[in-house]
Amino acid sequence: MKKKCMQILLSVGFASVTMFAYAQETNADVSYEVNEDAFQESFYESLKQKGIENYDKAITALLTCKSLEPDNVLVDYEIGLNYMYQHKYVEAQPYLEKAITEEPINKWYLDALLSCYKNQQQTEKAIEVATQLAQKNTSYALVVADLYFDERNYKKAIEVLDELEAKGLYKAEVAQRKSKAVMLNNITNLANTYAEETPVSEEKSLANNPIEDYKKQILKQQSQTNYKEMLAVSSEALDNYPTQPEFYYLKGVALNKLQNFELATEVLEEGLGYLLDDATLENNIYKELVFAYKGANNLDKAKQYQQKIDASN
Repeated sequence: MKKKCMQILLSVGFASVTMFAYAQETNADVSYEVNEDAFQESFYESLKQKGIENYDKAITALLTCKSLEPDNVLVDYEIGLNYMYQHKYVEAQPYLEKAITEEPINKWYLDALLSCYKNQQQTEKAIEVATQLAQKNTSYALVVADLYFDERNYKKAIEVLDELEAKGLYKAEVAQRKSKAVMLNNITNLANTYAEETPVSEEKSLANNPIEDYKKQILKQQSQTNYKEMLAVSSEALDNYPTQPEFYYLKGVALNKLQNFELATEVLEEGLGYLLDDATLENNIYKELVFAYKGANNLDKAKQYQQKIDASN
């Protein structure tokens, strides 16, 4: 009798354990399916909102996806893209960088990050990404050359163009850029030679030039990424020398870096009125105006100034 009771208890116990394990497995499956359904629903919603340019709502939906699947690299990429569409490049950058960390050779992720860096004028980082892309697609080498132009590093631009020329690629584009790079490099070398040969008395007179002093101060603040101080000094310089177009340009740069795009457009366009046969400065002001108008979400005006840049090249 005792033996029979024991057998019954063991049978009931085993059945209970089996049913408990099955219940746990079933609950886990249901939970996974619920999360998967919620993720897909939110991701679909993000694509729908992106399609009708409701980027804030798209990001909200994607953040829901991220809470469900924190390591989903596609979600990071899509969040970055939606910020980019709003010209919020600072916000986009960490998401795109995280996507690249997970998938370092993904062309689409790299291309988006390149655009993000370029729009923030982070030229050195943009060159790194464009160089990586050029290893898979040689057309990006032209982008690398253009970025060296932006840095006024014409020697490096020529090196990149020489490589393309040796391979017989993009002949028209390479010839046009190389001609310009050689000319600008020669001008730079001549200017450097002249500076080295300038008598000490002239150097002292330049050092006592208040306009040059202001330029040095402003450029120093720019190199230190101290854009608030750069704005303050360039504003003071304009108060004292309101006909100097370079001060308008530098103030516009500071305003763009501080994301005060509306005021940047006003300052930069005012500076155009004081230009006298300075094509390089004019082109630089146009670039800042493109950046400012994109930031202000005025794409028509940005396009107008981009066309002026294209026409001058």
